[in-house]
Amino acid sequence: MFFLIALVAHGCDSSSESSGSTPRSTAEACPERIAAELPGGDGAELVRAFRTKNKQITLCRTASGSLYYYGEFSDGREKGIAMKARATSKGFEARNGEYRYVVHGGAVTIYQSGRRIGEEDLTPEPSPS
Repeated sequence: MFFLIALVAHGCDSSSESSGSTPRSTAEACPERIAAELPGGDGAELVRAFRTKNKQITLCRTASGSLYYYGEFSDGREKGIAMKARATSKGFEARNGEYRYVVHGGAVTIYQSGRRIGEEDLTPEPSPS
């Protein structure tokens, strides 16, 4: 069964320039190929990225602040999928039809129609290629 996992999240690091009053984001750009798959993804920022044994999860935030979860197989065997997501008090959650992906505590847990069907450990990654 094909489980896609990726995040696009609210909240990324930013700082103010010492000589100006305009905040400047210190976040990296969301990888172009992933930003192109997000509605309004032009100018999206990378928030976090993870890997599982065979999947890649990317967290990005669009310029309008929309949160998405983008998941794909690491070997590129199938096209990835972007899902609207939300930040929770403990991590992130995204939905794709009857599937729900919950990122919390170093793992992603996958639910189908409310029933847990899988869990995979996450390894942080600087940025997907």
